[in-house]
Amino acid sequence: MAEYFNFRVESAEGYWGRAGFLRKWWRIYADDSRWAPPAWNRLRQAVVSRQFAHLERSRPHYMVVEALPRRGKAHAGSQSFPNINQGITMEEPVAAAVVLIDPRRTDSTAHLAMLHAANNRESLERLLQAVQEQVGHEGIRRVVLPVGLSPYLGTGVLQDHFHREPPLHAPYAPPYVPELFSMVCRPLGRSLLYTMDAGADRDGRSAVAGPAVIRPLDPKRLAGDLLPLFIQSAPAWAEFPLPDGAEAQFLLWWILRRPALAWVAEVDGEAVGFLLAQPDGSGPLRRTRGGRSLLGRLLLPCLELRQPRSVRVLFMGVDDDYRRRGIGRQLWQQMLSAGPATGWERVTAGPLPSTARAGSGFLKALGLSSRETYLLHRYDFD
Repeated sequence: MAEYFNFRVESAEGYWGRAGFLRKWWRIYADDSRWAPPAWNRLRQAVVSRQFAHLERSRPHYMVVEALPRRGKAHAGSQSFPNINQGITMEEPVAAAVVLIDPRRTDSTAHLAMLHAANNRESLERLLQAVQEQVGHEGIRRVVLPVGLSPYLGTGVLQDHFHREPPLHAPYAPPYVPELFSMVCRPLGRSLLYTMDAGADRDGRSAVAGPAVIRPLDPKRLAGDLLPLFIQSAPAWAEFPLPDGAEAQFLLWWILRRPALAWVAEVDGEAVGFLLAQPDGSGPLRRTRGGRSLLGRLLLPCLELRQPRSVRVLFMGVDDDYRRRGIGRQLWQQMLSAGPATGWERVTAGPLPSTARAGSGFLKALGLSSRETYLLHRYDFD
């Protein structure tokens, strides 16, 4: 583990404070080549500009821990002043997160979103202690971590398959993070990412018979007239509030930075199912570092013109009264048929909590297998 001293905690306030928080948060994983950062401009809109009711109702607190790194040990016989004669050392961010207190939760629990941490136990402990001091007086007794700005996107700590490049919208953490969290937090729940190699599956490009009519879908309807259907598709776990209109609007805004693939299944003119997928654009984001620099902003749209070979199924659901009739398979085959001329090479879905047996059973029946594992944690205040 890295060694640090002279820890300092900062709670960002105001527009410039939030902008500074975001820059420091970014620096913690900036040198990790496997990290596919979010698009910088979209992240700034969500964190700095404060445009979304879903986030503002949770009264976000922006917490950063900074410290000085120990570059080396003092020579024998010298006084123990680290970093003397080793050049000027500046404080660097070692942990950062956004604390969200969702008013829909009534169990004294807050969410710790966008958590980044250096390879140092004390850094994470200092952050959690600072969170306790910041929100403990509001009746908060525990935090669930790490989650995305919505717990239905980017939740949990990656536990395995670190040699693979994470797909779009999947949570990511460096290989040292699982051990770091296990020292400080308690496990709360597990989720799994499912994948299949579809390159050789040419039969998947043909439609299958079923009771539903499959039509193209404007994804924005999932936050409007199809919100009840969208809510049904959300896996209930860790007592996360089911998405309402404000959260659905934020999720769709976040996802629809790039074109999506969406269909609705109708029976007798009634919408009974849907599927929302997106070509996996993690590669361009990884190569351009989220388009943060001027060069990156210029390259990102150019690289995104290329057709990805993988597709991500982000949300999918069928009304409870119409399940086990083949409607889900109809939607799935429609998604496969919308791929490039040679078909999608890989399909990923989830992550789904391990308790969502119906969803995981459906994916396994289609030929997908579980791959990456993500672990959600809790930290209880003393």
